[in-house]
Amino acid sequence: MPTLQDVAKLAGVSTATVSKVLSNTPYFTEETREKVMKAVRELGYVPNLAARALSSGKTHIISVVFPYVFDAIFQDPLVMAILEGVETECAQRGYNLLLSTPRLTKSGPDIQFQQLLQSSYMDGIIAIDNVPTYSVAQAAREHDMPAVVIGYHEHDYVVRSDDYSGGKKLIRHLLELGHRHIGIIGVPDNMNLAINQRLDGLYSAVRDAGIDPKSLPIVYGNYSTQSGAKALRVLLDEHPHLSAIVCLNDRMALGAIQEAKQLGYEVPERLSIVGYDDIPVSAIFHPSLTTIDQKAPQLGQQAAAMLFKLIEGKKPEKVVLPVELVVRQSSAAPPRTD
Repeated sequence: MPTLQDVAKLAGVSTATVSKVLSNTPYFTEETREKVMKAVRELGYVPNLAARALSSGKTHIISVVFPYVFDAIFQDPLVMAILEGVETECAQRGYNLLLSTPRLTKSGPDIQFQQLLQSSYMDGIIAIDNVPTYSVAQAAREHDMPAVVIGYHEHDYVVRSDDYSGGKKLIRHLLELGHRHIGIIGVPDNMNLAINQRLDGLYSAVRDAGIDPKSLPIVYGNYSTQSGAKALRVLLDEHPHLSAIVCLNDRMALGAIQEAKQLGYEVPERLSIVGYDDIPVSAIFHPSLTTIDQKAPQLGQQAAAMLFKLIEGKKPEKVVLPVELVVRQSSAAPPRTD
């Protein structure tokens, strides 16, 4: 098995230089870096991560933590988009990525996650921390581990998109089209703090337009397309006069559109339906979905960049990413009633 010394000899540099290049240390020329990496490839050298951790105090592993709060979490395109952003930053820094999905109990994350924190296996974590009942980042803080939050839990180091503004932009779009009979498909307020912020922004814009938020019927789903379809049927059964539906994530919106078609409602001619997240399928669905782009890959990349600053001993500032209304085919003016 090739050693660090073998790589140094073939590359014509010191073992210290090889070690620092493999740790992604700056200050080396591209020529030196390429000589080392060429020797690594030719010899098939694999760094001993355990030895590196002992000598440097760093494992060069970070974890992204998604609390397991709903089934099919790995089918959620938003999760994949955030991971894409984190992985991009990790690749540039020479870090490996560990994914953890702890189950939350009344006393906090499950025992396996607690043991992972105690193991010092990671240099830090990025916590998708939007579950109201418990903060995963708090558990990391109790173990003196650097942690960054994507979400709304109180924490020193936070990255999030402007969900409140996104809720406002989404409902204002429908109000400007002329809609006044609007239903909402959300999730229970004990599931997600970010979606609560979207709803607060939505209600604020409705009040600004002189409409009582209580006049907007709301039915709850669980993020999935199936729950969006079921919620739409309930809304239209109870409120057949509705001309628009706001769904607080895209997957529920896509399910609602499919169900509307089954019920004979043309979208958007009879019923406008809008979503939130701008997952990739939203642009190619028929009709394509009007939604809010919350910049999910940038969320992941910014969170990873913030975590690396923490690992380096710096104190980064909180980041709030602006969101963008993306108008597509699923929203239009309400049908005329004359």
